[in-house]
Formats: sequence, structure tokens, C-alpha cells
Amino acid sequence: MSDTARFRDGLRGQHVLLGLIVFFGLIFLVNGIFVYYAITTFGGGDSSDPYRKGLHYNDTLAEAARDAERGWQGALSYEAGAGKLTLDLRDRVGDPISGLHVAATVGRPATDREDRSARFHEIEPGSYAAELKLAPGRWIAQLQSEELSRGGSPSFRLKQRIFVPETP
Repeated sequence: MSDTARFRDGLRGQHVLLGLIVFFGLIFLVNGIFVYYAITTFGGGDSSDPYRKGLHYNDTLAEAARDAERGWQGALSYEAGAGKLTLDLRDRVGDPISGLHVAATVGRPATDREDRSARFHEIEPGSYAAELKLAPGRWIAQLQSEELSRGGSPSFRLKQRIFVPETP
């Protein structure tokens, strides 16, 4: 044996144990960092409870067919300066649709951290508005309305992307 050997008395069990502890400790540390960043940077899908929604997909298709038959058209816009989300709702011939409760969920496309809910109020026949301050960037607005006379069953749905520009 040479004088430059790393272990004077040879490789013992304590050296192997220490080497294994350091090796696996490093693996657990790196995996822990990866798990932390995976969980904190992406919240998952863009809808809550996708499994149950998938089970009721035929109902969703039937509701979409009823919406198409009704022929309602909604135009959603956002005024960044006023912090106001506006919905203009018309029927097939262009007449305004009044008397709805309109609720919205607005959030970022890839996370649920900044999700916000808003209730619209009718400012004139067929025009609904909600006060909502949104930071610059991309947003997804999901609106749903209920007719006052139908006892809360959905009558109109709209999902639209919104881009809020940087304010100078």
C-alpha cells in the first residue's frame, strides 16, 4: 500500500455508511427542490374538478346546443383605466337581453393564484358591468348568467381571453 492512500487503515464500514448517507441525502435534497418548484409554479388544469365535469360531458353538450338554439351573443370588453369589465348581450336579431344575474370568474391561464369572482349589474338594457381591477397580462373570463324567472338555471355561458396592456 502506498503512503498516498485515502484511508490509512483501509476502507471500513463507517466510510461506506457515510458515503451512502451523503449520496442519498443529496438525491433527496435535489428531488425535494424539484418537487417544491413543480408544485408552486403550476396549479394544474384550467378547470376545477375535471373528472366530474367529464362524467357530465353529455349534459354540457346539451346545454351548449340549447345556447346555440337561443342565438344569444355576448361581447365582453375590459376598460383598464376604469377597472370595469363590460358585457353586451344581444339576442339573434340584435335586441338587448335584460333581467339576468351574471357572475364571472376571472383568472390567469396557467394558475389559480389570482382568480377573482365578480357579480355584474345591469347598467342599461342588455349591458352588464362589474368593477374589477386586473393587472397587465393575459386573463381568462368565464361568465355564467341565470334568468331571474327560471330560479337559477344557467341560461348563458361565455369563456373568453382578455389581454390587459401595460399602462404608461
